[in-house]
Order: sequence, then C-alpha cells, then structure tokens
Amino acid sequence: MDQLSMLWEYQAEDIKADKMANEIRRNPIRQKLEADRNAFMERQKQHKQIEEQVAVLADRKDAVRDAIARCEDQLNNLQARFESNPPEDLDAARAMLSEANKCRENIVHYEQEMKRLTREANEHDQRGHAIRHEAAKLRAEFEQLKAQYDKENPAKKAALEAQREVASQKAAGIDAALMEHYLRIKKHITPPLSRLIGDQCSGCNTSLPSAVLRRVKSANNEVVECETCGRMIIQ
Repeated sequence: MDQLSMLWEYQAEDIKADKMANEIRRNPIRQKLEADRNAFMERQKQHKQIEEQVAVLADRKDAVRDAIARCEDQLNNLQARFESNPPEDLDAARAMLSEANKCRENIVHYEQEMKRLTREANEHDQRGHAIRHEAAKLRAEFEQLKAQYDKENPAKKAALEAQREVASQKAAGIDAALMEHYLRIKKHITPPLSRLIGDQCSGCNTSLPSAVLRRVKSANNEVVECETCGRMIIQ
C-alpha cells in the first residue's frame, strides 16, 4: 500500500477519535462544570475586591475618627483657654469664636463622612455576603455534577483511548515528513486529506486545473495540495 493510501486509512481513524473527543468536550455536564467553575472563580475575584474595598474604608474610618478626636481636643482646649484666660478685647473674642466654629464645622464634616463610609461599608458587607452565598451554591452544584461526570466519563475516556490506539496503529509505517505535513494542514482545516472526485477536490468541491489533475493522477505518490482549501488530494 502506498504512503497516501496509508495516510487515508489513518485519517479515517484519526477523525473518529477527534469526533469522540469533541463529544466528550461538548458533554452538557462538562460544559456546565466549566461554567460553574468559571462563575465560582469570578465570585472569588469579586469577593477579594470587596474585601480590599472594605479594608480601604476601614482605614479611612480610622483616619476620620482620629480627625474628629483632634477637633474635639482643639475645641476643649479653646474652651479651657476661654475660661482660664478670657480674651481681653472684642477682636480676640471674635478670633477665638471663629476658631471654635471652625472646629465645630470640621467635626460636622467628618461625622457626615463617617456616616457615608459606614453606609458604604455596610453595602459592601451585604454584597460580600450575597457573593459568598452564590459561591457556596456554585460549589455545591459543581461537586454534585462532578460526581456524576466522574461516574459517566471513564467509559467514554476508555473508548477514546482505544480509538486513539487504533489510529496510532494505522500511523505505523507512514513517513514522518508526510505525517508532519498532515498535522500541519490539520491545524487549519479538517479533514486534511481529500479525494479527487471527477475533476474536483472532495473537500471544497472546487474544480482543479488540468496541471494539478495530472499531478494527482500520476503514480509517483506526490503530495498535491488543493489550491483553494489547502488539503492534500489523492485519487
């Protein structure tokens, strides 16, 4: 048997194995497992982001709390100064009152910011709780589906491995360069090998030029590619 005929027989078994592998990949349970896994990972990412945002809010709340304490200390100091050393004139009294009002305004501003920060932190906590709940549901569903998939899949994997072995046996004796050529074409189009039907490539149903037809029909086992689809053509 010539090399191209051997390659044709190999292709038949190789395509069968690929079809079985595709069926395994398209298994609805497998696809759902992948979807659940990706969704779970996305929830983990979201939860981490929320934890980082909550940490930033907590740091800011600490800073605001310290600022409020400083303003209150300033206000108390002003009151102590007023009581121990009252201003001597109206301008001094006004200056001290202005300073006290500024402290009160700062306290009001920081208290408002503290309320906003607390509200945002609570919202993040609620969102984090919801995400943890969603992640737990996804994980439980994933584990249930995986148990079912692991129970059903070994038989399909065994069948695929058996088919791969059949194809491997068909590859024995095929020239390495020819097999490399086949695999290179397969990366772009499947099947890589097509028959000549009349004057057409059976892969793309394109009529071939007479010069190409003569090369395909010659008995020198030459590798000829379709000028349209790039497949190797044999009679």
